[in-house]
Amino acid sequence: MRKESVVGRVLGILVFLLGTAILVLVAVIAYQLFTSSAPALQVKPGTTTGAAAQLGNSAIWMLYRILLLVVLCIAGSLLAARGLHLYFVATGSQPRGREQASGGE
Repeated sequence: MRKESVVGRVLGILVFLLGTAILVLVAVIAYQLFTSSAPALQVKPGTTTGAAAQLGNSAIWMLYRILLLVVLCIAGSLLAARGLHLYFVATGSQPRGREQASGGE
């Protein structure tokens, strides 16, 4: 059986790049979220809804965006790790950290 697979290596690199792209997207969204000039919690005077309801909606929207960033960050890091794993399996080698953890066998 052949230990090296070109298709496996290419697939591993593509999955790694997808995970890295998601992490870059998370960084861009977080940067925009924290540098926007609009206030995070907004109250618009003269509307029929109360100030407490408006603040509650704004707070829920902010928490939703932060949770979305956390989920995207986890997904991106898992995809990048899986891409590296696919690449190393396709080349028939192990990453250096695995050799030391398994006792150098």
